[in-house]
Amino acid sequence: MDTLLFYTPGTCALACMIALETLGDPYSVCLVTKEERRGDRFKQVNPRGQVPAIRLGSPPDSRVLAEVNAILEHLADRKPEAELLPRHGTWERDVANQWLSSLGTGLHPAFWPFYNPQRYTTDEAAHEGVKAAAVIAIRRELRIVDDHLEKNEYVLGKSLSALDGYLFSMARWGADMLDTPSELPHVFRHQKMMTAHPIVRRCTAVERGREPPTPSTALVARLELATLP
Repeated sequence: MDTLLFYTPGTCALACMIALETLGDPYSVCLVTKEERRGDRFKQVNPRGQVPAIRLGSPPDSRVLAEVNAILEHLADRKPEAELLPRHGTWERDVANQWLSSLGTGLHPAFWPFYNPQRYTTDEAAHEGVKAAAVIAIRRELRIVDDHLEKNEYVLGKSLSALDGYLFSMARWGADMLDTPSELPHVFRHQKMMTAHPIVRRCTAVERGREPPTPSTALVARLELATLP
């Protein structure tokens, strides 16, 4: 199945790229700028104008899946033996789903008011207060993760999973807001560990438009939105 990932650098679409690279199946990527996400062309892909989104199959019979949680679950179930997530019907999968929900509805939206305070107040003078409140929420959510990582090498214990890429892609946003090494030492350790991982290094290079330090056998093309069928 043809798989095309739509991404914007610096977003949690990186988690999906890491998952795709871990699977090792052929995939392509399409960088979508913030300006392009507001345009009609990308809204034909995702009417909400958000990334990540993946297109499965070739037009005119292709399908599009959006939302990082849904994409990560789809990829995990595409090839269960890759162990991106535990298998359905197990307690371990229930715990993984709990973390997917926690990261997606707790940590992820905690950042939204910081980057888009205008969504939460019509008073421009209140923007700094909204952002300050967001930092408090971000710190609270990351402390929950930090406490968990004190006793666990990865989000699911001793095994790398799709959740680690998801956490990594978001926790990096807090670097300029928090003193991560002192406030969140276990999150900081996790970030360093992920940064050094060969797959993460490849994906962050692709995300930034660079050549990866080691070639990918899974990434087959970098496409442009304007030229897509």
